[in-house]
Amino acid sequence: MKNRKTIAIAILISASFVINKNGIAQQVTRPSGIIQVKKVDESNPIAFNGSSRPLFDEVSEKRDFKKRSIRKSNILNSSQQENINVSNEKKPCPAPLLVGTNFEGNRQTPFYLPPVGYYASECNIAISNAGKIVSISNGWMSYYNENGTLLFSDSLYHFGNSLIDCHVLYDPKKDRFVFIAGYGVTNFVNTFQGYGIAIAFSKTNDPMDGWNYYFIPDTKFSDNSVGDYPLLAISDDEAFITYSYYNAGEVLKHSLIIQLDKNAGYSGSSSINSQVYNVPFTGNIKGTVIPAQGGATTYGPNMYFMMGNETGNTSNKYLVYQVTNTIVSGLAVLNTYGQVQSNITHAAMHVSYQPGGLELLSIANQDHDFVQNAFYENGILQFCQNTNVNGKAGIFLGRISGIPNNLSCTAKTISDPNLYLSFPSIAYSGNSSTDNSAIVGIEHTGANTYPGLSAVYVNSNFDVSSLVTVKAGTDTINALWGDYSGICRRYNHPGECWFEGQYGSTTFPNINWIAKLKSQECSSEQQSNFANVKVNVPDDHSLSVFPNPTSGHTLISFTHAESQKVSINIFDMSGRLVKTLANTDMQAGTHQLAWDAKDEEGNNISAGIYVMRILIKDYAETKKIILER
Repeated sequence: MKNRKTIAIAILISASFVINKNGIAQQVTRPSGIIQVKKVDESNPIAFNGSSRPLFDEVSEKRDFKKRSIRKSNILNSSQQENINVSNEKKPCPAPLLVGTNFEGNRQTPFYLPPVGYYASECNIAISNAGKIVSISNGWMSYYNENGTLLFSDSLYHFGNSLIDCHVLYDPKKDRFVFIAGYGVTNFVNTFQGYGIAIAFSKTNDPMDGWNYYFIPDTKFSDNSVGDYPLLAISDDEAFITYSYYNAGEVLKHSLIIQLDKNAGYSGSSSINSQVYNVPFTGNIKGTVIPAQGGATTYGPNMYFMMGNETGNTSNKYLVYQVTNTIVSGLAVLNTYGQVQSNITHAAMHVSYQPGGLELLSIANQDHDFVQNAFYENGILQFCQNTNVNGKAGIFLGRISGIPNNLSCTAKTISDPNLYLSFPSIAYSGNSSTDNSAIVGIEHTGANTYPGLSAVYVNSNFDVSSLVTVKAGTDTINALWGDYSGICRRYNHPGECWFEGQYGSTTFPNINWIAKLKSQECSSEQQSNFANVKVNVPDDHSLSVFPNPTSGHTLISFTHAESQKVSINIFDMSGRLVKTLANTDMQAGTHQLAWDAKDEEGNNISAGIYVMRILIKDYAETKKIILER
């Protein structure tokens, strides 16, 4: 193997405090000096063979699963929550999301953890203005076009020795992609030994044209802590990585922000300038630092970040950070704002269950409450995180405004009496300086519902739509539940976001699903009859259901102009799959299928309202079927 010289990242920190007009202390942290991150020869991106630790850091620790503390949590009372029960509460607005093109994503990671099963998927997605999709998950990288055609797929282990904690972003102003992941070595059975962060910049707007690779080694601290869980954001001219350090006792010791010159990465420079900030914890508040890049586009030169309190107890405290100016200006510093308290509290969630009473184990097995991701738009920092609602996993949504001197935080929770809702991801879906709407992708499971994907729309007034099933699971997951799902905005298509998450599949090794989500304007007719909305209905498609209402026999007729795969499923109003009527290739023309009001096991189902969904390439439509007995 070709040897690679690695550059140590030294932390040289100075700090000062200023008092804002409201008397809140703001800490100013100055970065380390400019550090060169060397480019890796793309013909040999795997720069070591794992036989010995090649980096300067003498502290080495094997990571079983991941470094997340297992903490005792407190369960919130319903009186502490502004809870949105998405199944039972009738909402005036906004209208539910529309689900468009959707298809199979990355396969299961090759990393196996007996006796639990496979490692978590932890998927992420980015789509360009031209409709090119880069999808990554633990273990895999794939490229698709916007119609779901797979263009390329390969192991992430071939992509610069990276494997876990992977993220990808599309840069709308530079028309490029940026990728990060934890890199190291693995035996593909039970251990991944992490050595730092891999970062790659696409050479053109087509990921097939190759990437420029760089490796950032773990920073040496004197407290036996090891880096974990890198996250990514981009401004107009720079890329930012946040990185957490845990010691052998799984105690969070440090959170870093790494600021890099992304333009040098795009051009393939032999090295890129970077500088590092050791994020200060304020009082007893500490947690994962989450970057919050622009929602409608990239902004600059400043970049925002936030951190929620991860004590394991009920909490509603947050800190906001801002890196001001660029590396080249020589004026960049990290400002700390807050703390700020939200109107409601969050708490660590417990274990979620699959059908059959099977636990769906997460990375730390239980007790997640950390912030998942965030964006900044129109002066508001919007974020989502896990929480516990009435003893079950739920979603916590927050909005922080008044940055920097008049911070306030408004929050609410989303829950479902029949589902565990976890690992949300949020993206801006608005289109103006007065539009603060967002789309939130969610992973769900239930005692009677296989793991699948859902989503909600959040309008400018912070009203949350009904929960829409994006992908219904068909089996339990023989794997860990990851730390995150992925969602991204398609920048030149306002209101359109692409979501990828983990679901239960009967077909090995399928585990991830990709879907286009679209917000819609609200009207009373749409809200009362939301199950009949259509997505991208071309003139050469038609669909009818007769009779409707039905007493037990329904004829579904549909027409399509091209030979392609057709999927038709029946769901109940909780999103549970009742019956699959078709999932196969069909010739062009008119087809008819009969449904006898029975489930997959041939049992008669009870009277009520059901939803039939048909998917044909980029055409999707749902219809409400009323069953009378």
